Amino acid sequence: MKVLAAEGYILCRCLLRTLMLLYDDVCVTAANSIDEVLAGIPELPALDLAVLDASMPGMENFEGLRRAVEHLADVPVIVTSTSESPAQIIAAIRDGARGYFLPSSTPGALKHALPLVLSGEFYIPACALRFESGCTQLLTELPLSQVMLSPGDGLTPRQREIAVMLAEGKSNKEIARKLKLLEGTVKLHVSGILRKLGVKNRAGAVLAAARAGYLPRGTLGIGSLRSQYSTDHVEHSESGASASSLPSRRH
Repeated sequence: MKVLAAEGYILCRCLLRTLMLLYDDVCVTAANSIDEVLAGIPELPALDLAVLDASMPGMENFEGLRRAVEHLADVPVIVTSTSESPAQIIAAIRDGARGYFLPSSTPGALKHALPLVLSGEFYIPACALRFESGCTQLLTELPLSQVMLSPGDGLTPRQREIAVMLAEGKSNKEIARKLKLLEGTVKLHVSGILRKLGVKNRAGAVLAAARAGYLPRGTLGIGSLRSQYSTDHVEHSESGASASSLPSRRH
């Protein structure tokens, strides 16, 4: 896993330690200003995560966050900060952050929140939902579907790419090799795809993705589905469903 992070900041370092406990081969590239972040992006084509701190140089009023997000199309960007202001938390999400982490974030919360973000979802601390002055308007302007996990959320660009490979019958290991990702990261993306499409298994995800227009015409074929379900039975259990739930194809 490749991470671009402002690791000179204590909050980022705590979060990175949790990442290293959760995943193998975490490689961190330090960038302690927004200019360094932007300069480092071209050198990390297979980046998995960017971790920024709200107080790092160039971040002013999340302008730096917006600049970073523009250059990181399908890479989740998270923000660490000492501020528990609901207005600031919602503003960070509105400006492109996939997660917002506080000094009070416990190791247990981090262990759940980081995989959530890496699978394409959002994480915000509970204090973001405190209705203080000005926060009601911000929450009204920002649809909750952009902040909270919902089965109806659209797939991210990375999830769309993986959905196509699922339709081609590729296993998690093959997808990871093709995209130069960790197999665990691919599993998280697949789980996110299942949740967003509201299905229980990979075959259901392929069919739902095709109906939703996420797959190129001609991608979905019975041969690919058979191949997918004959190569790796372990992967059928990602949502707790068995291969016997493979839906029949309509004519």
